[in-house]
Amino acid sequence: MSRIKKITALQRLHRIFVTDRLLEGSLNDARQRAKILVSVVAISALSGTLLTLSLGTAYLITRSSLYFTATVMSLITVLGYLGTLWYFKRRQSLLSGANFYAVTATFSTVAPCTITGGVTVSPYLSLVLVVPIFLFLISGRRYGIYWSLAVGVCIISLLVFELMGIRFPQIIPQSAAATFTFLTWAITLVLLVMGLIGYEQSFELLTKRITAERGQFAHEAMHDPLTGLSNRKRFFSRANEAVDDALMRKHKTAVIFIDLDDFKSINDNFGHNIGDEVLNAVAHRLQSSVRSEDTVARIGGDEFAIVLQGIERADSAELIVEKLYKTLEKPLIVGGHTILSAGSIGVAIAPDHGVEIDRLLRMADEAMYRAKQIRAEELQGLASAG
Repeated sequence: MSRIKKITALQRLHRIFVTDRLLEGSLNDARQRAKILVSVVAISALSGTLLTLSLGTAYLITRSSLYFTATVMSLITVLGYLGTLWYFKRRQSLLSGANFYAVTATFSTVAPCTITGGVTVSPYLSLVLVVPIFLFLISGRRYGIYWSLAVGVCIISLLVFELMGIRFPQIIPQSAAATFTFLTWAITLVLLVMGLIGYEQSFELLTKRITAERGQFAHEAMHDPLTGLSNRKRFFSRANEAVDDALMRKHKTAVIFIDLDDFKSINDNFGHNIGDEVLNAVAHRLQSSVRSEDTVARIGGDEFAIVLQGIERADSAELIVEKLYKTLEKPLIVGGHTILSAGSIGVAIAPDHGVEIDRLLRMADEAMYRAKQIRAEELQGLASAG
């Protein structure tokens, strides 16, 4: 039974508003910051809508101008948040979206102070803390500082008005003032905790993605992109390790060089796509013919090399070579074609033939060419005899 991955409402929301157009680099954390922006704005828009409905109901019952003003403020706030989501959906600009959010959030936290007794007594003042902190999380340090200063200027301006003798009206009954203060602090704490949790999760996801991509980059740097075998760089690294281990343990290491016979004719007769498939099939056969601790590498177009690590005797390598010959001589079925592909093989043994990998590989290459020449002479002799 296939496993169906559940998608939460929040994930659906992110898919609607956060698109791949937002990302320019694979290691950019803009997507994660954008998710925080969308989540915060969506929650703010929902809470603002509920507040607008409740204030509108209070105005219809009391017909108080203060409740009408509060309703208008809340409605402007909701429209600001919805406008932010709409703009962000269309433009995918994280910075602009964050600025729109900051303007709306600042208005929704500072403006209510003017109808709840001013900044010195208003329970809404604590909500102002949410604006710069969320801007730090969404836009980074620079714009977080900018908006902290902007919010500070707004609060100081209202305080100056109060010091000048201006008295702001109070919509909250005296008996409910303590309750409102407690609720706003509780809401502020919840919003900040939610924002920090979201940022921590986003940072964790970003870290995992960076780690995975670095691992992928490291793999690609050391492996052949076509066959997935080790590339020349990793072959030399593994060969050096094998020789060092052989010297320490008094064992031997074999370097095997393999060149496919008449591979050019395969490309010419069947095309390069079939040629690539042949290389992949050969790579798989070579890999399955040796031990897991041995290293198989593709070091050229149709050239392969193998490091046999920790062998007891030189003739152990000869047994592997015979096995490789038989493996390579088996017909390949590729793309509906039956292809006969053989190879020539040469071997060098460390430390018998030296310990430098360049020298060992060169000697294995020379041995391979001698084997190829002997094979060609044998075929020529058979043809002449026929």
